[in-house]
Amino acid sequence: MVVQGDLDAYSGAMTISADTPWFAVLNPASGGGRGLRRRARIERLLRERGVDYRLAVSEHAGQAIALARDAARGGCRRFICIGGDGTLNEVLNGVLEAGAGAATLALIPVGRGDDWARTFGIPRDFESAVRLIAAGHTTQQDVGVAVFDHGGTAVKRHFINVAGVGFDAYVVQRTRALRLGPLTYLAGLLQGFLTFRAPQLRVTAGAFVRDEKMFLAFAAVGRYCGGGMQVAPGAIVDDGEFDVVTVGEVTKGELVVNLRRLFDGTLPEYDKVKMARAAQLRVEAMPPAQVQADGELLGQTPVTFSVLPRAIRVVVPGWAA
Repeated sequence: MVVQGDLDAYSGAMTISADTPWFAVLNPASGGGRGLRRRARIERLLRERGVDYRLAVSEHAGQAIALARDAARGGCRRFICIGGDGTLNEVLNGVLEAGAGAATLALIPVGRGDDWARTFGIPRDFESAVRLIAAGHTTQQDVGVAVFDHGGTAVKRHFINVAGVGFDAYVVQRTRALRLGPLTYLAGLLQGFLTFRAPQLRVTAGAFVRDEKMFLAFAAVGRYCGGGMQVAPGAIVDDGEFDVVTVGEVTKGELVVNLRRLFDGTLPEYDKVKMARAAQLRVEAMPPAQVQADGELLGQTPVTFSVLPRAIRVVVPGWAA
């Protein structure tokens, strides 16, 4: 469903300028429907701040990719995501699939995790988030690419924050079956602690090789994932490299004792953590394991991750620009 104008507004060639309307995509499922319930207020704030926009509401998972791709092919280069990390991921993929150069993404966070927003300090209250969009401060950041081999055919997905194999992907998979509103991720996390079994992973990133049972392995552009877990506290979003984070197999007792490290920035100090920085890495698993990126399940190992340096421009607070 497209409202406040439609994709026809972006058909044909057009000159991109500061006066070109933003194309906003609202995910009605994000945050348990928070964005949809507050839609009228969000739109009022955009108008009050003089933000010229056209808005589309995605109707199912994956549709935001098509909406953003069509708008980008029509000439749009400025996009507002009203949703969470998954919405941001879909819009990013649509924009890059269209080959849109010099595109800018902005976020009005309404998700449960909003982990990408944490790295840049983007506020969750709507008025402040809209104020950032109106102010127009931007910076460039790296984009991750995940490539899967499906029967000899390479399948590619982009991500803007963190991709992982192991516990985090397991929790994402578990939460798909839960419908507990704001408690969904927490419930999935607790279930994961009780039932997760560490897979045999082989992570190769240049000279860095780790081959053993692992709790998780991350390719991180940003610092946070999983609703506030600070998994890569030293990550720099525009350095052209991932922070590669691997955690060896842990017992439930060790997990309980060291759980705080996932949130307080001390994870690199844990003796079962090994880290590297690399522009490319490969993760294999036996048996094949699920891969998540930006909180979305993308496929199964083996997977190769690589970096597109400073490939997208994002709206951020003035200090981050």
